[in-house]
Amino acid sequence: MKKTFILLTLLLLSITGFSQKLTEYKYVIVPAKFSFLKDANKYNLNALTKMVFEKKGYVVLYDTDILPDDLAKNRCKALSADMLEDNTLFSTKIKIELKDCKNQTVFFSEEGTSRLKELDKAYIQAFRIVGKSIDEGLAMAKPATNQEEEVAVVKEEAAPKAVETVKAVETTTPVATKTVIFSGALYAQPIAEGYQLVDSTPKIVMKLLKTGNADMFIAKKDAIQGVLIKRNNAWYFEYYQNEKLLSEKMDIKF
Repeated sequence: MKKTFILLTLLLLSITGFSQKLTEYKYVIVPAKFSFLKDANKYNLNALTKMVFEKKGYVVLYDTDILPDDLAKNRCKALSADMLEDNTLFSTKIKIELKDCKNQTVFFSEEGTSRLKELDKAYIQAFRIVGKSIDEGLAMAKPATNQEEEVAVVKEEAAPKAVETVKAVETTTPVATKTVIFSGALYAQPIAEGYQLVDSTPKIVMKLLKTGNADMFIAKKDAIQGVLIKRNNAWYFEYYQNEKLLSEKMDIKF
């Protein structure tokens, strides 16, 4: 019994130390297209993966983005995320893997599974499990990862050349290229898989599908599919149009 207790204690300490090491990283790089899917951001899986890690405090980039100067000089500041699938004839199975710059696996999410026949719904249902396990199992990135930006700002006062460094960091912040405000309030009505948003008519304007995060939904508005995310106590509908990330600020009454 005593030996078992010692082994469990050592295992717990090693896991804790391992989690602490992950908090030292500043960046997570997510593929714009997962290898097992034909299109970029198919089923919104890439955008969802990006936002899950942003919620944990990381600066998240797609592998097609221009790297900031500090990351270009030292790729070991970033973890690389990938989604692995192990689908069978009757089930959809996915999980997220994180690797360091030495190509060593440092984190696995819980495997998300779904037996739904429609693939778009199956992947979203499976991702809820994946996203929840990342949210609960991965420690928050340390705020200290932003120290370089603070140092750059201090240097800016003494030496104007540091301005270039600040601008390089700012361009990597995951902010939409254009933000517009959606006119009129929308009212959330519960449905089986999430909510439908209606206006005062009432007309259904948007449908929301739940994810593993209460502050994030898969959103469908007409032919546009994107993500509804809560940021600074406000809701934003974010989606891609002509390869540009757009963001609509929404007034939603839940």
